[in-house]
Amino acid sequence: IALIHDWWGITELERRLAHLFAGLGYVVIVPDLFSGRTAVSAREALLLVEALGSGGLACADAALRALENHSRVNLNVAAIGLGLGGGLAFEAAIARPDLEAAIAFYGFPQRVFGRLKDAQAPILAVYGDHDPFISSIDIVRLRAELDESPLAHEVMVLERAGREFLAEPLVANADLPGTRALTQALRFLEQHLSGAPRPPAPLR
Repeated sequence: IALIHDWWGITELERRLAHLFAGLGYVVIVPDLFSGRTAVSAREALLLVEALGSGGLACADAALRALENHSRVNLNVAAIGLGLGGGLAFEAAIARPDLEAAIAFYGFPQRVFGRLKDAQAPILAVYGDHDPFISSIDIVRLRAELDESPLAHEVMVLERAGREFLAEPLVANADLPGTRALTQALRFLEQHLSGAPRPPAPLR
């Protein structure tokens, strides 16, 4: 799994999720899009995103290639992203013919509208119904574009949830948005990473 961070940089949330996935047996890499920098305010985060420019997908792509060449990986790889990273997970699903799955937690679909029907990997997109940046109109368009694809895409909208549902403490068997989101994500990974891997994409 390449776990791609949000616009704050690598925070305790990404570390906790990486340990969770690793504890379940996955090999996890967390690419650092911001070269060690983190933000404590939205203004700082925006400046980091602006400095990154169009380089995010190349960084995510490099992380996925590193996984494919790891001695403990069977070439079945997935991109999982949060916010900014969720948008990059969408882009990876469109750009890479050898990706087994992509999961976007509150990722921005607006940047890839018009291209989602061409995704080459199944996508799971998860949002809270009170997300301040993703409107119900965006969700409708996201569903419609993914429905044009023959792949088994899924869109999950969590009731009574905002944007920080993954920051909640995880409680087994509890009906919390974060727990429901991760349960769905783990089921999606199990479904799509268990088959024969697709050949790696040619080097560009």
